[in-house]
Amino acid sequence: MKRCQQFIQYGWLLALASLFIACKEQPQTFAVHAPIFPSNTERVTYTLRRIEGDVEVVRLFESVQTINSAGTTSAPSAEVLLKTWNSPSASSFPLTFTRSTGYGSNRLVTYRFEVVGSKNNYQHRITFATRPYPVPNQAAPVYVVGDVNKIMNLVFIPDTDMASDLTTFRNAVKTDIDEVFHEEDWIRRFRSSYNFFINPATGHAHDYDTETRDHELPSNWDNLSFAQGKVILHSRSIRDFNEPDKNLFSAEHYVKGTLLHESGHCFYRLADEYGGGVHWQEAELPNNWSTLIACRNDAAGRGMTTADAHQMGTSGWYKLCPASCVMESSGAAMHPYEKPCRDRILYALLKRSSQ
Repeated sequence: MKRCQQFIQYGWLLALASLFIACKEQPQTFAVHAPIFPSNTERVTYTLRRIEGDVEVVRLFESVQTINSAGTTSAPSAEVLLKTWNSPSASSFPLTFTRSTGYGSNRLVTYRFEVVGSKNNYQHRITFATRPYPVPNQAAPVYVVGDVNKIMNLVFIPDTDMASDLTTFRNAVKTDIDEVFHEEDWIRRFRSSYNFFINPATGHAHDYDTETRDHELPSNWDNLSFAQGKVILHSRSIRDFNEPDKNLFSAEHYVKGTLLHESGHCFYRLADEYGGGVHWQEAELPNNWSTLIACRNDAAGRGMTTADAHQMGTSGWYKLCPASCVMESSGAAMHPYEKPCRDRILYALLKRSSQ
């Protein structure tokens, strides 16, 4: 009966998602490279982190393509085996491999970690560009795992206040990919659902409280329409915000919780969960409700109880998530998404993949 109610209330998409989650093994490992956007001469280090489970064999492969100013790519080179790790112990992780030379100019590199586990086998396939990226006014791929038309795409834009320190900016991008999107417990289950890019032009983030509530756009803004999210990373301390009509938000480059909170607005249409925030009720799987009775009525279908329904301050809006949810608490600490927000995230990812 409960499964039938899910079909009726949320449609086939969410019901299919619940079946998918029930059957899918937890991710065991996560891959990343550094520098995230290497120069033509920089040596690249590949890293595989272990989350859980036994790993029997790991193999690392690479292939390389050239790309020209028109964005045309050559056929990829034959895949080359770089390293094999046999029976790596838990204490041997993270596994790393560093190339002896850089890749050269105008390159797209695809590396693949093949992971043989005790319960399942899978792979990480990631593509990145070397810099300078030869395609004018286009965001450069720095961590691409899937079809840009089927998964979420996030473009990192350097603020004008970071224009003189792009090394710090690029290091922050690597950290955000590996320690935000690969670290939050729910988001990391869908590691194949996000591509990441770096923009060549700067933008400028404004303070929500003291400045105009329109971030300054980069000069190549029209070329970023492919991305469901654009974030301006900045160094000054301000109150960050999301512009939903532009899929654009801001975050300090050193504050992980803010990035997670603001991307919740941008990618999944999650509303704030604190009294002084911005509130609305989505038609499907909301995390805010305009009345207490509506919030209570939805509780059982969201894995909560009517006792979990409560008002956010004196806002007149209601929620089910506890205070630990990142949509209430942003800042330096990286809080998790709680159950109602997880439902909405899953809905948004599956809706994107079905387009």
